Amino acid sequence: MFRITAYIALALAWLGYFSPWIAPAPVALRLTGYDLIEWLSFAQTVRDGTFAVTRVDMVLPLMMITLLFVTQDLTGLKKPVRSLFIGLALINAFLILPSHPFILTAHADPELRPQLVAGVIAFVGVGLMAALAMKSPKWAERIGGGIAVGGIVFTIRAYALASPVIADLLTQSAPIGYGIILSVSGFAIYFVLRVARLYGKMREMRV
Repeated sequence: MFRITAYIALALAWLGYFSPWIAPAPVALRLTGYDLIEWLSFAQTVRDGTFAVTRVDMVLPLMMITLLFVTQDLTGLKKPVRSLFIGLALINAFLILPSHPFILTAHADPELRPQLVAGVIAFVGVGLMAALAMKSPKWAERIGGGIAVGGIVFTIRAYALASPVIADLLTQSAPIGYGIILSVSGFAIYFVLRVARLYGKMREMRV
């Protein structure tokens, strides 16, 4: 039951990132967290430095989700399921990278280079976390709780940075979409589950 609830929490965080972050809004502005990576880079108020927001600010929540896919107890999963989680993590890490064909020249582009680095770090992080989850599941789960907190912080921060840009375009406050609520809720539930699991194990050791 605990494992299933953790999967549901992870699914909420993932679905929230790819769901609208502002609503209601015109169809053209029903932006997801993933859409904001590109959209904000073309906003005039971002390009002229009025608002300090970067592509990396928008991919950090996705990076936390990516790492959470491999902070499970992978030793307790059947090989196909374990491969599925690692595969999903790698797919999300790939999504962090600049899109084609921009990825081909990203290393020389000051705007895209940080996003390229973030994507590479995500791939390395998936490998390290998967190895840790296989060798020491308990430590992987504990780190997972910290990553979930990072997910909450980075998601709220990303919206806080994006909302003034959107509000400037709409000439009114940017309404919070259900995507933000889903993501933050998913991360929060995941964190609570990890803390509860750790607390339960500590009580068992005392008994």
